[in-house]
Amino acid sequence: MIPRSFTSTVLVVLAAPALSSCIAAAAVGTAAGVQTLRQERTVGNALDDRAIKIEVDGKLRATPGLRFGIATTVVEGRVLLAGRVTKPEQRLDATRAAWEVDGVVKVDNDIEVTDSWGWLDRPQDFIMRQALVAKLVGDRSIKSVNYTTDVVHGVVYLMGVAQDQGEVDRVIAHANSVNNVKRVENYVVLKDDPLREKFNVTSQNE
Repeated sequence: MIPRSFTSTVLVVLAAPALSSCIAAAAVGTAAGVQTLRQERTVGNALDDRAIKIEVDGKLRATPGLRFGIATTVVEGRVLLAGRVTKPEQRLDATRAAWEVDGVVKVDNDIEVTDSWGWLDRPQDFIMRQALVAKLVGDRSIKSVNYTTDVVHGVVYLMGVAQDQGEVDRVIAHANSVNNVKRVENYVVLKDDPLREKFNVTSQNE
């Protein structure tokens, strides 16, 4: 018989990635709504982003060569693609798939073309992401709820909405301080960036 404490530990470990990949994520139900209200994004925009991500992920899984190894992040209609593929055309296919989804206003493709998949990087990526989340949450000068982070093969990806450039610089500094980080890719926009208005207009017209 498997000890109950062991089973509980396994469940926590399995659930952790889903809880840590997005700093802005909150508990279901009322708690999710309250947490979203603290963001620069509106509740409606957050729901739109979730719908866009689900559709983009579905299109990637349905595309040969893109079913595995691609991480997606969506903030206010801006889609970030990260990961590795073995052929240049697969990288282009991923961009096309993302643009096919209604509501997408920008696609950033940081997918690498390589024969090295680096499956062993995943545990370390998870540890690095956890460390970065802790740093951002612990820094009271940063509105961490506005940021989404991911780590793919040692590369840290930052997305979100910053209050000002000083906050962006602090977030990047925290990312660079994480052990074993290869580089930091910054896709954060300022809260007064015109690109945010473009997404709001698109959402209202749908």
